[in-house]
Amino acid sequence: MELSEIISRLENNYGRLPRDALERAIEEKEAITPLLLEILSDSRNNVEEISNKPDYILYICSFYLLAQFREFQAYPLIIDFVSILGKIPVSKTRDVLADDLPRMLASVCHGNIEPIKQLTENTEIHQSIRNAGIESLIILVIQGMIPREQVIEYYKELFVKIYDSKLSVFQDKAEQYYILGSLVMNSSMMAPAELQQYIEKAFDDNLIRTLDFERQEFEELLEIGPEAALDVLRDDFHYSLIEDAISDIESTYFVTFPLKQTSNNLTVVQGFSKSSNKSKTKSKQKKKTQQESRRKNRSKKK
Repeated sequence: MELSEIISRLENNYGRLPRDALERAIEEKEAITPLLLEILSDSRNNVEEISNKPDYILYICSFYLLAQFREFQAYPLIIDFVSILGKIPVSKTRDVLADDLPRMLASVCHGNIEPIKQLTENTEIHQSIRNAGIESLIILVIQGMIPREQVIEYYKELFVKIYDSKLSVFQDKAEQYYILGSLVMNSSMMAPAELQQYIEKAFDDNLIRTLDFERQEFEELLEIGPEAALDVLRDDFHYSLIEDAISDIESTYFVTFPLKQTSNNLTVVQGFSKSSNKSKTKSKQKKKTQQESRRKNRSKKK
């Protein structure tokens, strides 16, 4: 299969995973990487247009493949793309992409977190994209790419900025709950006694939704300590780098539907889908996995 055919096969969703084209893309890593970078470069100039084309998936495949390749040149392109995407009022693509974006950012940044910090603090960007920036830093710690202390220090800076500004960095109450809640939860994952006063303030002042993360969960993490807390996440798929782009694309983006006949006898293929309910289910599963792992660690300590 020639490079042009690989790209063609990855361009649109036809209702089933283009496994053979993805496998060939990985085999042709060196040759296809410049083409994938060019695709991302072009895509960031047409973000709103392509995000409204649910069947067009070439840029999505490029994201995953370049993340698996650990391609540093993809880093600024992905940052630019999601920064623009995060400013679009309504976007199914943003909702779909946000779940794996932390892993993508961690896979291509090579420990350079400055662009991630800028993404996280950009109040013009949708909260789900900013949250991805916060979470990507935990992945970098777990993967040994940056020291825990570096992230603790940055999270402390974020807490101070938020509290000093009386939460003016948020556009509305919902965003406050989302971003501060994400910061509290991700901070807690490192069992940081260093951030205890800031985390407890969020609970004391009712600034986060306890439905998402409870004070008791933070206290449990403090109890087991930083090393055990991070060990919990090392076994959690959600905190891994992109290692298998094909499996990630398949599990996250493809649900195969039967061909459907329209009233004018045209055949429509459905398949590129990920509902908000599925996303919520994924988050619940993630939280459940972490809770079960923490219980095991407490049992071991006893």
